Amino acid sequence: MGITIITFSVIHIAPGRPTDLEAQFNPKVSMEARERIAHLYGLDKPLHIQYIEWLKRFARFDFGISFMDSRPVMEKILERIPITLIIELFSMILILLIGIPIGISSAVKEGSFYDRFMTVFVFIGFAV
Repeated sequence: MGITIITFSVIHIAPGRPTDLEAQFNPKVSMEARERIAHLYGLDKPLHIQYIEWLKRFARFDFGISFMDSRPVMEKILERIPITLIIELFSMILILLIGIPIGISSAVKEGSFYDRFMTVFVFIGFAV
């Protein structure tokens, strides 16, 4: 629950208004049009109401409509899942091909300079 509050807050603390992105495609957008956009997305409601509605949509996997191309965000996510899984699979294979030999060689040379160096190297790798 805490991470949802942080995420929601970060979105609202960001500089500018969410309607600015929609209006940037047409710089001549009137204030009335911006207000209609805000009403359409529920941005004219109090923050706690926006948060509750956002949570409800999140629970239904309804991430709304993309500002960029007016397509459902979930549709855009689903079309990118296959390539994401392929990249993840290759990275896991690479991790296993590198990690297992490093782990075995460090265990064989326990306490040596090589072991300490590889331990630091692996921790830096985790951090990155």
